[in-house]
Amino acid sequence: MSGKKSRDVFKEQLNNLVLTLRQRILSGEIGIGEYLPSELVLAEQYGLSKNSVRKGLEELVEQGLIVKKSRIGNQVISNHTFDQTILRVGYYSSLVNEAQYLELIHKFEQKLPSIKVQTITLPYDHYQQTVHDFFQNELIDVVTINHQDFLDFAEPSNVFEEQERDNGIYPFLQRPFESFSNKNKVHVRPFVFSPIILCYNKGHFDESQLSYPDSGWSWDEALKTARSFMKDHGKACGLYFHPLSINRWPIFMLQNRVWFKRDSLGNISFPADRMLESASFIRKIFDEQGISHSFLSDNDRDAEKLFVEDQASMIVTSYFSLNEIRKHPVEYDIAPLPYIKDPGSLLLIIGLAINKHTKKKEAAKKFVDFMSGESAQEEIRTTTLSIPAMKRVAEKSDGEVVYKPSRFHLFREIIPTFKLFSDLGLNSKDILKLRNELRIFLSDFMDDKIFLQRLKTKLSPIQVTKKIE
Repeated sequence: MSGKKSRDVFKEQLNNLVLTLRQRILSGEIGIGEYLPSELVLAEQYGLSKNSVRKGLEELVEQGLIVKKSRIGNQVISNHTFDQTILRVGYYSSLVNEAQYLELIHKFEQKLPSIKVQTITLPYDHYQQTVHDFFQNELIDVVTINHQDFLDFAEPSNVFEEQERDNGIYPFLQRPFESFSNKNKVHVRPFVFSPIILCYNKGHFDESQLSYPDSGWSWDEALKTARSFMKDHGKACGLYFHPLSINRWPIFMLQNRVWFKRDSLGNISFPADRMLESASFIRKIFDEQGISHSFLSDNDRDAEKLFVEDQASMIVTSYFSLNEIRKHPVEYDIAPLPYIKDPGSLLLIIGLAINKHTKKKEAAKKFVDFMSGESAQEEIRTTTLSIPAMKRVAEKSDGEVVYKPSRFHLFREIIPTFKLFSDLGLNSKDILKLRNELRIFLSDFMDDKIFLQRLKTKLSPIQVTKKIE
């Protein structure tokens, strides 16, 4: 009973704070432009914690009465409430360039003026923990999330609101986000996507009188061509990608039929010979071009930078990253990735998820529907090089205001080769462990045998032996 009473008292104190401050603002006692007492003072006056005070002040923000100014205070901006809903949206900062995200938000607000979107840029590191914390504290209503980050959520049904499948969106984009309990529902609505592709400088091929890359290219053929560019034209590198990028090195394992399995005790098994062959080939690509120092780099944008500076003839990239190249005059085109045993490309998907705990589900659903709807998807198609999730829009070819390479629509032909991180059979933590071991191996700090031994040890559970008393 005491717990129930405590909650009632807390609610009464919080309501008292909100109603009292609201009345003081509406009556003009605290004028427009003036600041409320500090959060510490309010906490003492109303018997609340600072976090509870902040929660109460959020209600005044949503009513349009005050605005929070970082490190300054809470300023009164109006003495008239309005019915506008404040929708908080967390997002990847890259979407500003890759999907005209802020422009789309502006158009959403114009269409639905009763909803005001407050954007929050989220860090790429520890994305799962950030989203989880923000959701639990109701600081974010909608969030952008890619498939890799989605895999970090062991129980997505406890975090994300289920959404209806959209028949207009490519089925292969929705499948990875399906609800376990209902195949007609998804936890994430796909927004944009991209396979990993090969981008090449057409001028370099024309100067050397070489045929352009096609779907029949092996990595050995690509490397042979790369070496010839370096020898004949003095390029810094003929073929480049950041080898430790989470969106690059897994491709070589997936193409070489490497997958990981666990037994009932959690011990890992994998085809050691194919794993070693895949890792060794990555090292070969850089060693034979004399650019092994790149293993120490952590910058995924190095490839595009070298390409636009005419220092790389071919790069492994994505449609998302083509948006960096489009600003430069380099003449380029794209092709499917070369292959080892199987053709294959890693599929990148970015979608929109709704906080299951939000009290603004209706506004959140309207936002997601707009972003995945035809007008927003058409805006992405015509103004960027990212691929919209809506099939009918993605496959159109008119009205573009941005240059697109002649083979832009090759993504339609290579759909059967698309693979996901989950196809490796590892969770996201194990993928990071594998990358750390790969970093050491690629830097020539361990031999083949030790690499495989360490990999198996790192990916298998720690065996704990109880001490006998």
